[in-house]
Amino acid sequence: MRQQAIPPSALVVENLTIGRMEPVRFIEEAAAAGFGAVGLPLATATPVPLEHGIVGKPATIAAIRAALQRTGTRLFDVEAFVLAPGMTMQDYRPVLEAGAELGADCISVIGAPVGGPASSPQDRIDLFGALCEEAGRHGLRVGVECMLYRDIRTIAEALLLIEAAGSDDTGIILDVLHLHRAGIDAAEIAALPPHRVAYAQLCDVAPGPAPAIAALPTEARSGRLHPGQGIAALHAFLAALPEGTALAVETPVAADAGLSTGKRLQLAADHARQFLLDWAR
Repeated sequence: MRQQAIPPSALVVENLTIGRMEPVRFIEEAAAAGFGAVGLPLATATPVPLEHGIVGKPATIAAIRAALQRTGTRLFDVEAFVLAPGMTMQDYRPVLEAGAELGADCISVIGAPVGGPASSPQDRIDLFGALCEEAGRHGLRVGVECMLYRDIRTIAEALLLIEAAGSDDTGIILDVLHLHRAGIDAAEIAALPPHRVAYAQLCDVAPGPAPAIAALPTEARSGRLHPGQGIAALHAFLAALPEGTALAVETPVAADAGLSTGKRLQLAADHARQFLLDWAR
């Protein structure tokens, strides 16, 4: 895929870019920075509860919907659906319902933490298949994100799960950082059937030795770089994506942490726009 010059209004910005901030404020500041869509956390991916809960809070959901309409912003993806032991559709269903009510396009599915309790392969397939089916009923596409510190580690493992569950409208979320740390190159991305790419998350990777597995979550949540500032093969990554792949900016940058959230979102938009403009030339 050769991207044309992409304005921020055609980009998604993920909530992780600035941390778990109050959703209405996030939507307003993302829109002010020029982003046209956002991603929101509706369920926690860690043992720590969400600081700003949304599910089961009608007033909060109404306020988010009003903010989306007021700013002309859309909700692109909601996270995180963790395929962890003990999870059932009763756990997922309220999150799916909230995502659908907010008009989301996609949901993000991830594996359980490596080294913790694990489901049997068949139990995980069955749970994932049921989640995909229920998401489809709510008009939500499922994306599976692989990361080395969770038990869906690679593109190959994500594909095996998707194919085993028999889900036709399910793809892989291609996060630059996680793919780089897993040693996945552009050739493997280009080999994916186009319908198996859900969307891509754009950032850059700091130079130097890769962190130990136990330190990878910290890097993912606070140690990324703006596109063009690091060592990831971003040009090859973008060229390998199917035409029309949605791009989501996910750049929690440590050097920007002391700035206001509005300034950080503006930097995220400006860096992504400039990088894509330079690449499209």
